Amino acid sequence: MKTAASVGLLGSAFAFAEKVQQIPQKPILLSDSCPSNSILYNGECQPAILGAQSTTENIQLNTTITLEEARASAQAHENFPWTFLPECYSNENQPDPVCVFSDQNFAGGRGIFLITTTPLAYQMLKKPAFSQPEALSRINQHANPPFEEHDFPSKGRGLIANKTLNRGDQIFASTPLLITNPASYNLVESERLRLGHRGVDTLPPATKDLFWKLLDHFKGDPVEDRINTNAFDISVDNVQQYAVMPEIAMMNHDCRPNAAYFWDEDTLSHYVHATQTIYPGEEITITYINNERKRADRMKHLKTNWGFDCTCSSCAAHPVFAAESDARIQAIEDISEALNDWTDSSKATPEMAELLLSLYQQERLEASMGVAYKHASEVYSSFGDRYNAIKYAQLALELLHLDRGFFDVDIKFMLAMAKDPEQSWSWKKRVGHKRLEGESCGHAH
Repeated sequence: MKTAASVGLLGSAFAFAEKVQQIPQKPILLSDSCPSNSILYNGECQPAILGAQSTTENIQLNTTITLEEARASAQAHENFPWTFLPECYSNENQPDPVCVFSDQNFAGGRGIFLITTTPLAYQMLKKPAFSQPEALSRINQHANPPFEEHDFPSKGRGLIANKTLNRGDQIFASTPLLITNPASYNLVESERLRLGHRGVDTLPPATKDLFWKLLDHFKGDPVEDRINTNAFDISVDNVQQYAVMPEIAMMNHDCRPNAAYFWDEDTLSHYVHATQTIYPGEEITITYINNERKRADRMKHLKTNWGFDCTCSSCAAHPVFAAESDARIQAIEDISEALNDWTDSSKATPEMAELLLSLYQQERLEASMGVAYKHASEVYSSFGDRYNAIKYAQLALELLHLDRGFFDVDIKFMLAMAKDPEQSWSWKKRVGHKRLEGESCGHAH
């Protein structure tokens, strides 16, 4: 299950953001954010570095320049980090200008554009993805992928494995074509759409083709629809952003997926790994939602946000089996709550953790098993069982990495647990707690 702070598929929520109704502002250029004798560079107003050729003297506030002119202006400044001079808009609701920043050299020429504020864009330049090109050595390696595109009669385009994938195998890792900030919705619609179209126009030709191959669900503006349909909610420096990665956009949803994904801030990359064995010809799927919910809730969310009726095996099951599945989901919630009770009155036991593991497995929630293993490790530690604490910490680490990335706080705790449970905050925390004979923790159907 994805936490609130982690990456998740955005769906139509982006499309229904409130439109700002006001008179559009004239476009401003990045250089106009500073006094006439300086230019905004590296996030700060600095003296104009080209004297009489300064963009602040040649480009007027009310002029929308062509891409060729924007490229020439950017090239006129030594070590300017963007391929084109950014175009910006602001208004009374958005006094900090929102600009489109483009780098055609990003990720070995894949390119990227950002629609965000100047401070956030320049802060992003400090990430290894921009500052250390070698950090992307494992990213965007799509020449010989372990999958093929396939058209499914009822679901449209998807991916099928063309080789056996084992748990932990990387399926792909990709950088975004674009990252956009919700602040753009403080602009009037025409300004916001212009920044989006301008950004797509700045992408390298091959990357632009990838963008236009993306599916659009809402059938409105062709650029914004593709963003709305395919964007993932991400976080960069604790600021919510939206990103579009065309590779993962080709993957279909399943409430019981066989792959998991996470966002890595350092490399500005989306990783997708197998969470169980996937055989050749089998579809590779992810979940678009928090799938640890009852069937009716899952189907309602998918219908509302993506416009389809889920037909995965879990949702399409006979009502009798669906009811049993819902009961297991409820039991998972109840047991998890009990295992998270660290008060003196806690009734958590290792047997409850083992039941939780069994329920996850029976529900085929392999992609979320890291959380269940974490609970098991902590409860065994709390009763002073060193080796079971280590065993489940190791299992938790493997799957938490696949589902949450490299730097999740629970990974830090499990690394310490696997090394030395006795130093864990949970060690023998429940020693002395009374375990009632014959006490039942619930059961699976």
